[in-house]
Amino acid sequence: MGIRAAWKDDLQATAAELVYGKTLRLPGQFLNKQPGEERDASNFVKELRRHFEEVRPVEITQHGERRPFVYKQLGTTESVFVRHDGPKTQLQMPYDGPYTVVRRGEKTFVMRMHGKEQTISIDRLKPAYLISEKQANEASPTARTPGDREMRLDPEQSNKAQPASEGRETRTRNGRRVQFPDRYIM
Repeated sequence: MGIRAAWKDDLQATAAELVYGKTLRLPGQFLNKQPGEERDASNFVKELRRHFEEVRPVEITQHGERRPFVYKQLGTTESVFVRHDGPKTQLQMPYDGPYTVVRRGEKTFVMRMHGKEQTISIDRLKPAYLISEKQANEASPTARTPGDREMRLDPEQSNKAQPASEGRETRTRNGRRVQFPDRYIM
């Protein structure tokens, strides 16, 4: 736009005048000037300074800053999993553990890992929900199938196959009767 509006002495016109037949209106000319007001350099500088004093910076956003996800349950859990951040082998689990929590800090936990106490950042931790022996005894499975009477299952017997007289029938941990093909029974 500036090149087209520049005066050419050899042509005695601007490039825009030659193409369009009239001069171009430049962005500075779009601003309204009040009649009788003359702009000198000192007024311009004063207005410019006043304008920039009123301008306030906008708060920046840091798109590259990553905030780690922290589980809310870390404050109460007794055991945690630790994320494995090193080089991974094929089929390696992303978390190691569970490990017991010894002490909690604001940003770190002290845990017993392999017989030693180690300090780990909470960014790498995930709560472990484990069933204690007390909870396991309280919630032992009860088997109730149509036509059967209610019976408590012994945890040691729940995984074993039924006697050979019943053939391929097995009871699951929940007490259900299932039949597997012979090739799956050991």
